[in-house]
Amino acid sequence: MPALLRVICYAALLAAAVSSASPPPQAAGPNCPTKCGDVDILYPFGIGPGCSLPGFKLTCDTTTNPPSLLTGNVKVVNITLETAQMVAYTFLTYTCSFPVSKNESIRTTKDMALKLDSPLVLSPADNVFTAVGCSSIAVLQGRGRGRGRSRRYNRSEYLTGCITSCGSVNDTGEDGTPCRGHGCCEAPLTPGLSQVSLTWNKGFRRVTDNWCQYAFIAAKGWYKYSKKDLIGNKTLADRLGPSNVIPVVLDWAIRNGSCPSTPSGGDMESVPYGACISTHSNCVNASSGTLGYFCNCSRGYAGNPYILNGCTNINECERKDLFPCSGGTCLDEIGDYECRCHFGRRGDGKSPNGCEAIISTTAVAVIGTISAMALLAVLVIFLHTKREKRKLRDHFNKNGGQLLKSIKIEIFTKEKLDHVTENYRYIVGKGAFGEVYKGTIGDNARVAVKRSIAINEDRQKDFANEITIQSKISHRNLVQLLGCCLETKVPMLVYEFVPRGSLYDVLHRKRDALPLQTRLDIAINSADALAYMHSQASENVVLHGDVKSGNILLDDEFVPKVSDFGTSRLMSIDKDHTNWVIGDSSYIDPVYMKTGLLTEKSDVYSFGIVLLEIITRKKARYDGNNSLPINYVKASMDWKTKEMYDAEIVASGLEEDVKCLEEVGLVAIQCLADEVNERPTMTEVGEKLKMCKYQWLQSYGQARGICP
Repeated sequence: MPALLRVICYAALLAAAVSSASPPPQAAGPNCPTKCGDVDILYPFGIGPGCSLPGFKLTCDTTTNPPSLLTGNVKVVNITLETAQMVAYTFLTYTCSFPVSKNESIRTTKDMALKLDSPLVLSPADNVFTAVGCSSIAVLQGRGRGRGRSRRYNRSEYLTGCITSCGSVNDTGEDGTPCRGHGCCEAPLTPGLSQVSLTWNKGFRRVTDNWCQYAFIAAKGWYKYSKKDLIGNKTLADRLGPSNVIPVVLDWAIRNGSCPSTPSGGDMESVPYGACISTHSNCVNASSGTLGYFCNCSRGYAGNPYILNGCTNINECERKDLFPCSGGTCLDEIGDYECRCHFGRRGDGKSPNGCEAIISTTAVAVIGTISAMALLAVLVIFLHTKREKRKLRDHFNKNGGQLLKSIKIEIFTKEKLDHVTENYRYIVGKGAFGEVYKGTIGDNARVAVKRSIAINEDRQKDFANEITIQSKISHRNLVQLLGCCLETKVPMLVYEFVPRGSLYDVLHRKRDALPLQTRLDIAINSADALAYMHSQASENVVLHGDVKSGNILLDDEFVPKVSDFGTSRLMSIDKDHTNWVIGDSSYIDPVYMKTGLLTEKSDVYSFGIVLLEIITRKKARYDGNNSLPINYVKASMDWKTKEMYDAEIVASGLEEDVKCLEEVGLVAIQCLADEVNERPTMTEVGEKLKMCKYQWLQSYGQARGICP
């Protein structure tokens, strides 16, 4: 029955805002039933002692399936607090004249009497009295509750009815037409009816094909006229089913008073009254022309005003069907909401028109054209972006991305590195292999991002293996690899940032003061780092391949960190060499240059030149027979090495300092031996340098009468 559904849905819609603000209201006592069958029992109604206000007691008939909620003998379908209404079922009345012979018929009549409990009256606004048939005279008698306070003036008698006329069923209106006397008629209800009875006038005359006449009180809109209801015996009754129930709307109220006048200058919503005990509730005088009142939650609140703190703030923005905000942004407030119009719109977003556009139709057309062009541009950009993403994915896979996912190293996207380096804004180093940029990640942690210029195509497939090895290398004097980016043709590496720069910068550009002990510490710690790479880093031998002062970085305390071993070569223990020639020509091992065979001793040779830079502060230029290693070896043979030492050390005039420089120089000459097998290992180099420092400290202390 569509009209019944509309009535129930209407009641549910009014109550829907409650669910977004608070759980369903509870009855007065913790043991009071809150449901009977499919119907929620909302206080002030209730079942059992202490569960309802006086006169609002209901019963639950558990003999039916599902159980039925009753007020007296009337079945309750729905209770609504907001409108103080109840949907209930009444019954169909009829009188039928069924022919048994040509001159004889049997008449059956079913009347209805309805008596409602004290809080309830029939709603005159939502119900209508209806009669269906031809030549029907239906009569409604009733008694109501007036607005007087005495019993004498609180009840009134009422009589109404309506008449239908039609010669035959064909004389009536079409199906669905309003009931205006042809086939069916309607009569309004007077306010305050609490008792009614439906009867038939004895002058009823049967019309051909029309055996039955019907009368009922129903919710407005429930009955839709149909000619079929006039034909046959009890056709409308059969269509309703065995129960013959019809929905009606009942108004209810608390009948022992009315709302007080609003205090002068006061706010009625903030003044509790009678049964309206919740804060943010207000009193509403009963409709239907009767004495009494009911309670509502104040605007912006929902819930049950008949229980303590039953009215709670609702979020109007979640119920746009009830609280419109068209063309704007909805902002919830305590007890209300705000609708701020979007950019380019103005007006009242809460009104039916909502926020209206400021721009004219012509401007909209222009904008539409521009938007179409922009959409085309977006499509082009989208296709380009898609192609670039495919290219990034191809580079990622080609550079061994799938393998690197399994190790504990961060894999950066190209987009993230662009952000980290501010689009490669700050360059901090540049060499034959590429450029190094300063960046920031996390909580302002500085990093160095190396972007190589090119990579050997034959070695590209081994890149992932190299990164895997480097990620496992951990030494205080080696720059820590933090992550990599594989979405570029040439992979980029992310290292910890070492702030002071390279040893080359300190020696030859900044020319910072470098005491002898600091130089010895730089040499010793750098040697330890290379020795760790050669012998202890992993199951593979890790060769640097490009040892030079520019690849030894210094922190703020001049602690060295060997870097750029991302270009180093890996070789298995059972192999002797690799034939990929790399490195700076000023530091490169001559044997490696001739044979292409890179070994640990190649790193030793290059480190020997670094030692000469440390003690002489001269650049390691390669210029035929005029180079730092050649000049130093020649000076050593002529006993003139003192002339090559850094003046900063020699100027001290301390013989023990010069002696220490000579010892370090001898270690450097051993590293530079032409015969590879005559060169010491990096472990041996480190030990020799530590001995030099120990002897220097010992002689330094003796000269000053202190212990080393």
